Amino acid sequence: MIPFLAVTLAETLLLHHSAFIDASFRTIGLGTAALNLSLLVIYNLFIWPFLFNPLRHLPHPPGKFNAGRVIFDSPRERLPLEWIKTVPNDGLIHFRDLLNRSQLLATNHQALFDVMGTNTYDDFEKPIRARQFLARIIGYGLILAESDHRRQRKALTPWFHMKNIRAFYTLMWDKTNQLLETLQEEIRLHPMEGASPESGWGKVEMCVWASRLTLDIIGPAAMGRDFRSIQNTENKVADSFLAILEPTKEKMAFLAINFLLPQWFARRIPWRLNKVIDNEVGYLRDLCKDIIHGKRAAITATKATATELKTDILGSMMLSGDFTDDELVDQMLTFLAAGHETTASALTWTCYLLTLHPEIQDQLRAEVRAAIPSSAHPVTSSDLESLPLLNGVCQEVLRLYPTVPSTIREAVRDTTVAGKHVPKGTKIILCPYAINRSPEFWGSDGDSFRPERWIDTDPVTGAKSVNNHGGASTNYAMITFLHGQRACIGKDFARAELRCAVAGVVGRFVFMMQDPKQEIHIAGAVTMKPVEGMHLAMRAVGGW
Repeated sequence: MIPFLAVTLAETLLLHHSAFIDASFRTIGLGTAALNLSLLVIYNLFIWPFLFNPLRHLPHPPGKFNAGRVIFDSPRERLPLEWIKTVPNDGLIHFRDLLNRSQLLATNHQALFDVMGTNTYDDFEKPIRARQFLARIIGYGLILAESDHRRQRKALTPWFHMKNIRAFYTLMWDKTNQLLETLQEEIRLHPMEGASPESGWGKVEMCVWASRLTLDIIGPAAMGRDFRSIQNTENKVADSFLAILEPTKEKMAFLAINFLLPQWFARRIPWRLNKVIDNEVGYLRDLCKDIIHGKRAAITATKATATELKTDILGSMMLSGDFTDDELVDQMLTFLAAGHETTASALTWTCYLLTLHPEIQDQLRAEVRAAIPSSAHPVTSSDLESLPLLNGVCQEVLRLYPTVPSTIREAVRDTTVAGKHVPKGTKIILCPYAINRSPEFWGSDGDSFRPERWIDTDPVTGAKSVNNHGGASTNYAMITFLHGQRACIGKDFARAELRCAVAGVVGRFVFMMQDPKQEIHIAGAVTMKPVEGMHLAMRAVGGW
């Protein structure tokens, strides 16, 4: 019995000793891991950024944590423009985020060319978290494609050729006329307070109607589906985009959180906007699937050929066999969101600027009416593309109020921008709002609305004609649609839409702000919108 107890006691002591050693090793291991993690955090937050980062000597603006200040800037992108004007630099301005990670603002031709031209495919991508969040809304279509971008763009480019876009002028003008009739009814139903009925002045909120117009153009053009949102005030498609893109501070905070955190985590935050996006995008995605299935059935039934569908973007994409049905849904979401938001925003800001410059509004109305006898008269692309002031106004609006005021790229390997070494992982900001107003490109009046920049005058005859450079020395002076291989594929479509919409609205109506003293604030999580909406007083002008 005694030997047995001795053995048991020895085993017990041995086990306790072993457990003690295991616990000691675990403690040492955890302590070492914690120490290493602490050292890594200290190195990444304080040592690397301030002692070793090769970007630390670049010009930088005053203040700390400027990346956070940019996100919540008011108006959007005011700070980058201020830095361009006040911080001497050779193409790059350096600033840091909350974790002291480097970000760069590209400011001159060479920096912009390096990011959007020379090295755009090999060295730069949209940051993964930004892509994952935006894909929740527009899918992995052409805008968000990275490794697959070349294939997608090559497949889509033929349908955005100018010849095909010009074939849509009839549709664009028809939809513009539908808008004009609806606006006239809006004016009748909502007369201005204090104005006599005979005066003809009524109230219109242009943001909503601009969005409905462009949605009714992109629907038939890209998908073969007329949403008829101009005629139907209760329209689920229009309401879904309004719910997603309406400019609020909450959406800016939501955007920032989604850009910082992984999507698997951000989507689990009990935030009502998560539910809003899931519900609205779910509806739009199901709608796109239904349209694709219906289109496929129609093509099968009619045995339509590629020639017959050459102006039917969705039908042509389906016949080409370049896209799966899931990829087609993503492309349709991209076309719907980007395709109508660009021009809707531009039309809204056009109306705003023309209320500030009524003399230009009057001159433009005279030019439109001299070239087009009435709104019912059919127009061709040459009718509108040849009007100097119309094109000058449209180009100047796109310059001053780019729909997407800034975008971001990440260096996926060590590279060079504007002659400076840029380490892998560095974020580079491309800011159309700031570049499009930069004194380096546009002179001291870069903030001013001057449509004449885009008009040439013959010194002998005095004849006016359209120019496409605005007096800038490089086409990188205006990056509303970016440039290079990743430039917006629908830029010419958007410009055509805008010409039609502006010509129609200015040709038919005279307008001003309902409250001339109202201050307009620029905001929007992704796109540039007026926070207050665009509340206009409008009156139809007879004889057109």
